[in-house]
Amino acid sequence: MIEKNNEINEELKEVVIMRIDAIPSNLKLSIGNDKTLTKEEMIVHVEKGDETGKQIINSHLSFMKAIARGEFTKALASV
Repeated sequence: MIEKNNEINEELKEVVIMRIDAIPSNLKLSIGNDKTLTKEEMIVHVEKGDETGKQIINSHLSFMKAIARGEFTKALASV
């Protein structure tokens, strides 16, 4: 979790890196209108804990919370 002093918990970084590492290498992530990142670039940003890394971590954290609350399953079932 991103803590009060805006530092990222190292365990959370590790979880996100494992999730990123599990995706196929040919997939890329687009952030905004101008950034497209490879899997390896995403991992570097997460390891650094820079602003892009924080965005990536927050998106993974939001997704994991949605799964835990059952929101993801409900959305899939409604399609």
